[in-house]
Amino acid sequence: MDVLPRQAADAVENMAADLMLLEFYPRPEVVRFRAYAWTSPAYTFGVSQPWAKYRAQVPAQYPLVRRATGGGLVSHLEDWTFALVIPPSHPLFAADAMASYAAVHEALLQALVRQGQPVQLAPMPAGERNFLAPDDCARRAEPNDLVRSDDGRKVAGAAQKRTRQGLLIEGYVWRPFLVGCDWERFAQDFVQTLSTVLRSPAVLVTEPQYHQFDHEGTWGKFASQEWNERI
Repeated sequence: MDVLPRQAADAVENMAADLMLLEFYPRPEVVRFRAYAWTSPAYTFGVSQPWAKYRAQVPAQYPLVRRATGGGLVSHLEDWTFALVIPPSHPLFAADAMASYAAVHEALLQALVRQGQPVQLAPMPAGERNFLAPDDCARRAEPNDLVRSDDGRKVAGAAQKRTRQGLLIEGYVWRPFLVGCDWERFAQDFVQTLSTVLRSPAVLVTEPQYHQFDHEGTWGKFASQEWNERI
């Protein structure tokens, strides 16, 4: 598993970097992981969700950018964010969405339990599961999301995009619900537990070099009104 340096960028650059990790990474055969921060607060929303609905909910001073992955509205005001790409050769690529969510959140769970944080995976409901629109994904836990074991508040969630090039998982951890967490230790523990769960040893790498055309084109996509307001 290639582990990229943690960097900070704005919402457009972060969403572009995640998609480039899927589409243009120079070593497409390997699992790759990037954790990142935000140079300014922002919100993102799922690829198939309506722009106007979420723009009306998000305060005007905050950027709102459409992700390449699914899901609903996510606040990036106080979160710890990451992206993971599983290549087609990895067994998890062929698994269903619930299995891939469970694998990633199991690694998150192990890393947080090491610090005594009260967390657990949200269970699959008994009986038939009714469809619910994604809406504000930070407030409603789906099966295999990470929640607090004491009060059920959602701690972590993720969204996916699957193509022939791989499986992109964009995830976040909501820091205010994890009081006392040592985030530097967590970052190290999460990489370690994720590499174990995926059976892919972690290797620290430098920031990848992308072709200028690919970088500018991907950045331009997420910065465009055509992309963000297309639905």
